[in-house]
Amino acid sequence: MATPPRILALPWYARGNYPALLKLFSDLDKLPATYDAWLKRAERTESQLRKAGFGVARIWIRPVPFAAWCKERNVSPDQAARLTFVNEARRGLLARQ
Repeated sequence: MATPPRILALPWYARGNYPALLKLFSDLDKLPATYDAWLKRAERTESQLRKAGFGVARIWIRPVPFAAWCKERNVSPDQAARLTFVNEARRGLLARQ
């Protein structure tokens, strides 16, 4: 029996939430200024990961829940927090399977 691919979590944003998220995030230098530019980069990353044999879980980040999550943990809403957030969500999804 083949081993299933390792699943990697990617932060994913809705177009309508992107402006609010940019106002929330503390590291704007890490993100494109427009949703379309972000989406193009995210889809390219997702494609590369799949070609490398990984499974990909798109984990939605919404402004209010993410801000609350950061506040609860006393962390800056930056790239490290986004990656921790999506990886925690991925583990939760896998645990429910």
